[in-house]
Amino acid sequence: MVMFLRSRCTRPALLASVLLAPMANAQEMPAPPVQLRIVAVLEREALYRDKVDWQALRTRLQAPDADPAKTWPLLRDAIAVSSGGHGRWLPASYPLLQSPSSRATVVGSQPPPATQRTHEHRAKQQRTDQQRDMDTVGRRIGWMTVGAFSGGGPGDSVAWQRASVAFAGTLQDAIRSKDRAERCGWVVDLRRNTGGNMWPMLLGLAPLLEDAGGNAPRVGAFTTADSERSWFLHGGAVWLEQKNLLDVGAAAYRLRHPGAPVAVLFGPRTASAGEATSLAFRGRANTRSFGQPTAGVSTGNRTELLPDGSALLVTGNVMVDRNGQGDGRKIAPDVVIGEGEDAAAAARDWLLAQPACASAT
Repeated sequence: MVMFLRSRCTRPALLASVLLAPMANAQEMPAPPVQLRIVAVLEREALYRDKVDWQALRTRLQAPDADPAKTWPLLRDAIAVSSGGHGRWLPASYPLLQSPSSRATVVGSQPPPATQRTHEHRAKQQRTDQQRDMDTVGRRIGWMTVGAFSGGGPGDSVAWQRASVAFAGTLQDAIRSKDRAERCGWVVDLRRNTGGNMWPMLLGLAPLLEDAGGNAPRVGAFTTADSERSWFLHGGAVWLEQKNLLDVGAAAYRLRHPGAPVAVLFGPRTASAGEATSLAFRGRANTRSFGQPTAGVSTGNRTELLPDGSALLVTGNVMVDRNGQGDGRKIAPDVVIGEGEDAAAAARDWLLAQPACASAT
C-alpha cells in the first residue's frame, strides 16, 4: 500500500510555465521506466512532496509482479497529492507536445457538431450574462472580461509568442476603446477564467494594473522556501525578474486617468492563471474584489519532458501578491457574494462610491 502523508512540503521548486491541462485518457499510461522517472522528479521537486511515501510507491512500481495498469493509478494519485491537484501527466499524443504541423492540425480542427453546438450555446449564454452585467453597472464603468488562454504552442515558440502578444493586444485595444471621458471606474471579470498562461493576461490588463502615477512595478511573485521571482510590468512588457517575457512596445496603452478604481470579480471557476491575475490586482490601491473563493490552484507549474515524448507538469511553487501574501490555496474575495446575489451590482455600488466616481457626478 502506498502511504500518503499529512505533512506539508516547505521547499517548493521554481516555475517555468503555468498551465491547466485536462487529465490523460484513462487508457494511456507511461511505461514502467517513465513511471520511475516521474517518481524521481516529483520526490525532488513537487510542492507537497512530503505528503507521499515515495519509497513505498517505488517499491510497488518495481515489484516483480507489478502490472503497469494497476500501478499507474497509484502514481496518478501521487501526482495529484504532491501537486495539490494542479500537476498532470500529459501523454505524447497531447496536442501541444506534438510536432508543429500536427499541433496546427489539432488546434485548427473543428469539434464534432454536438460539441460545436454546445460551445456556441455556452458562448451565447456568456454574452447574454455579460451584457446583463454591463447594463447593471452602467455607462460610467468600463467592463473587461478575461477568459482562459493557453496560446498555440510551447511557451517559448514563435507561435505562442505571436498568439500571446495578439491576446494581450486585444485586451489593451478593448481598454483603449472603452476608456472614454465618462469612465470613472472599471470591472475586471475573471469568473470564467479557468487558467492557461498568465503572462498575456497580465500584459493585456497592464493599463488597469498601473497606479495613479502610471507605474506598475511588481504585481506578484512565485515563491519557494529558498527564493522569490517577481512579476513586473514595465515599458510595455511583462517581466519575470530580469526576463522580458512578452512585449507590446510602443502600442502599450495608458488610461486617461491612471489608478482609476477597479473591482475584480472571481469565483470557483477562477483557476491557475486566472488566480494569478486576481493576485496581481490584490494590494493595488483603489481596488476591491467581489465573488466567491477561487478554485484553489494558485501554484506554479513547470514542464518536465520525459523520454517517451510525454510530459509531466510539476507543481513547484506558490503564487503571491505584490505584498508577498499567498499560500497556494483558494483566494478569498474582499466581499463575498452569495448564491443568487448580484456581484455586478455590488461592484457598481462600490465603484460609484469611490472619490473618482463621486467627483465626476
